[in-house]
Amino acid sequence: MIVADLILVIHFLIVFFIISLFALVPYGYYKKWTWVSSKKIRYTHLFLITFVAIESIVGIICPLTILENYLRGTFTNQTFISKYLSKLIFFDFPSSFFLSLYLIGFLFAVYLNLKYPPKI
Repeated sequence: MIVADLILVIHFLIVFFIISLFALVPYGYYKKWTWVSSKKIRYTHLFLITFVAIESIVGIICPLTILENYLRGTFTNQTFISKYLSKLIFFDFPSSFFLSLYLIGFLFAVYLNLKYPPKI
Protein backbone atom coordinates (compact mmCIF):
# COMPACT_ATOMS: atom_id res chain seq x y z
CA MET A 1 0.00 0.00 0.00
CA ILE A 2 2.86 2.41 0.66
CA VAL A 3 4.10 2.17 -2.94
CA ALA A 4 0.53 2.71 -4.21
CA ASP A 5 0.28 5.79 -1.97
CA LEU A 6 3.60 7.03 -3.35
CA ILE A 7 2.24 6.64 -6.91
CA LEU A 8 -0.88 8.57 -5.86
CA VAL A 9 1.25 11.38 -4.38
CA ILE A 10 3.30 11.57 -7.59
CA HIS A 11 0.07 11.63 -9.60
CA PHE A 12 -1.27 14.45 -7.42
CA LEU A 13 1.97 16.44 -7.83
CA ILE A 14 1.77 16.10 -11.62
CA VAL A 15 -1.85 17.32 -11.59
CA PHE A 16 -0.84 20.20 -9.31
CA PHE A 17 2.11 21.08 -11.56
CA ILE A 18 -0.06 21.17 -14.68
CA ILE A 19 -2.83 23.24 -13.11
CA SER A 20 -0.56 25.65 -11.22
CA LEU A 21 1.50 26.56 -14.29
CA PHE A 22 -1.62 27.78 -16.07
CA ALA A 23 -1.72 30.60 -13.53
CA LEU A 24 1.97 30.93 -12.62
CA VAL A 25 3.30 31.45 -16.16
CA PRO A 26 1.37 34.66 -16.95
CA TYR A 27 1.76 35.92 -13.38
CA GLY A 28 5.45 35.05 -13.38
CA TYR A 29 6.01 36.94 -16.62
CA TYR A 30 4.27 39.93 -15.09
CA LYS A 31 6.49 39.68 -11.99
CA LYS A 32 9.59 38.97 -14.13
CA TRP A 33 10.30 35.60 -12.53
CA THR A 34 13.00 33.94 -14.60
CA TRP A 35 12.05 30.34 -13.78
CA VAL A 36 8.74 30.64 -15.67
CA SER A 37 10.76 31.07 -18.86
CA SER A 38 12.66 27.82 -18.33
CA LYS A 39 12.41 25.61 -21.42
CA LYS A 40 12.65 22.48 -19.27
CA ILE A 41 9.73 23.51 -17.09
CA ARG A 42 7.60 24.84 -19.94
CA TYR A 43 8.18 21.91 -22.30
CA THR A 44 7.57 19.45 -19.46
CA HIS A 45 4.28 21.23 -18.81
CA LEU A 46 3.33 21.16 -22.48
CA PHE A 47 4.32 17.48 -22.76
CA LEU A 48 2.27 16.47 -19.72
CA ILE A 49 -0.91 18.29 -20.74
CA THR A 50 -0.50 16.95 -24.29
CA PHE A 51 -0.14 13.42 -22.90
CA VAL A 52 -3.27 13.86 -20.76
CA ALA A 53 -5.26 15.24 -23.70
CA ILE A 54 -4.17 12.39 -25.99
CA GLU A 55 -5.06 9.83 -23.30
CA SER A 56 -8.50 11.34 -23.11
CA ILE A 57 -9.00 11.49 -26.89
CA VAL A 58 -7.86 7.89 -27.34
CA GLY A 59 -9.87 6.78 -24.32
CA ILE A 60 -7.11 5.14 -22.30
CA ILE A 61 -6.61 5.23 -18.55
CA CYS A 62 -3.58 7.05 -17.16
CA PRO A 63 -0.65 4.67 -16.61
CA LEU A 64 -0.23 6.00 -13.08
CA THR A 65 -3.85 5.13 -12.29
CA ILE A 66 -3.38 1.65 -13.75
CA LEU A 67 -0.21 1.14 -11.71
CA GLU A 68 -1.79 2.41 -8.52
CA ASN A 69 -4.86 0.17 -8.98
CA TYR A 70 -2.61 -2.82 -9.73
CA LEU A 71 -0.54 -2.20 -6.61
CA ARG A 72 -3.67 -1.90 -4.48
CA GLY A 73 -4.98 -5.22 -5.80
CA THR A 74 -8.31 -6.11 -4.28
CA PHE A 75 -7.78 -4.27 -1.00
CA THR A 76 -10.86 -2.34 -0.01
CA ASN A 77 -9.30 -0.38 2.84
CA GLN A 78 -7.52 2.86 2.05
CA THR A 79 -4.82 4.72 3.91
CA PHE A 80 -5.27 8.33 4.92
CA ILE A 81 -3.17 9.54 1.99
CA SER A 82 -4.97 7.48 -0.63
CA LYS A 83 -8.41 8.32 0.70
CA TYR A 84 -8.00 12.10 0.64
CA LEU A 85 -5.68 12.56 -2.34
CA SER A 86 -7.98 10.36 -4.41
CA LYS A 87 -10.89 12.63 -3.56
CA LEU A 88 -8.86 15.64 -4.73
CA ILE A 89 -7.87 14.30 -8.16
CA PHE A 90 -10.61 11.82 -9.12
CA PHE A 91 -14.09 13.14 -9.79
CA ASP A 92 -17.25 11.35 -10.89
CA PHE A 93 -18.05 13.32 -14.04
CA PRO A 94 -18.78 12.08 -17.56
CA SER A 95 -15.74 11.35 -19.72
CA SER A 96 -16.85 14.06 -22.17
CA PHE A 97 -16.35 16.63 -19.39
CA PHE A 98 -12.74 15.54 -18.90
CA LEU A 99 -12.10 15.35 -22.64
CA SER A 100 -13.26 18.96 -22.99
CA LEU A 101 -11.28 20.04 -19.94
CA TYR A 102 -8.06 18.38 -21.13
CA LEU A 103 -8.39 19.78 -24.65
CA ILE A 104 -8.97 23.27 -23.26
CA GLY A 105 -5.94 22.77 -21.00
CA PHE A 106 -3.85 21.65 -23.95
CA LEU A 107 -4.91 24.65 -26.05
CA PHE A 108 -4.24 26.97 -23.11
CA ALA A 109 -0.75 25.49 -22.64
CA VAL A 110 -0.01 26.05 -26.34
CA TYR A 111 -1.31 29.62 -26.00
CA LEU A 112 0.95 30.19 -22.98
CA ASN A 113 3.97 28.99 -24.95
CA LEU A 114 3.14 31.38 -27.76
CA LYS A 115 2.20 34.41 -25.63
CA TYR A 116 4.89 33.83 -22.98
CA PRO A 117 7.61 31.89 -24.81
CA PRO A 118 10.22 29.98 -22.85
CA LYS A 119 13.64 31.60 -23.13
CA ILE A 120 16.05 29.87 -20.81
